[in-house]
Amino acid sequence: MTIEKSRFNSEAAPQSCVTQKIIPHAVEGDISVIRFEGIKVRIVNMDGDPWFIAKDVCEALEIADHKVALRRLDADEKGECLAPTPGGLQVMRTVCESGFYKLIARSRKASTAGTFAHRFTNWVFREVIPSIRKTGSYGVPFAFLNDHSKRKAAYDKKASKRGKDLQACKGEKSRLIAEEAELWRKYQPQLPEVH
Repeated sequence: MTIEKSRFNSEAAPQSCVTQKIIPHAVEGDISVIRFEGIKVRIVNMDGDPWFIAKDVCEALEIADHKVALRRLDADEKGECLAPTPGGLQVMRTVCESGFYKLIARSRKASTAGTFAHRFTNWVFREVIPSIRKTGSYGVPFAFLNDHSKRKAAYDKKASKRGKDLQACKGEKSRLIAEEAELWRKYQPQLPEVH
């Protein structure tokens, strides 16, 4: 919530009006995570567009003060969202895709060979972006990482299908063994039966 002071040309003291800023709310399924050498960068899907958590990006680029870095971006390249964290919902500053690229381009350490930021930048440009271009995604959905019941359900579903496939194979094997035994009895009646 922001408070804006209203200025009137009257002798009365200035009055305040309270305006509410609408902050998009991201649910866990809207958040993906990319990881590089132990650093994670959360990506929020807002209306089909990727918005990166600014603090994560700045940490990966070894930018000490993400607030200063964000001031250098255009207004339409930065935003906020309510995102689920282990401590509950928090307002997180975000940058859009072009803002993400600008942060990389403006990071001094990203252009210094041997630094973590340089390795991170190379990884983004050599692996992440080509993967997104080819497949439409990169990373693991955040909700899938945090929701063990979904992971267990997915495992159970896969195990159940494999179990059914195994039972079908065993049934087919038994049928083939019985068919082979019948053929042996029919065409080689003098041989003893083998089980």
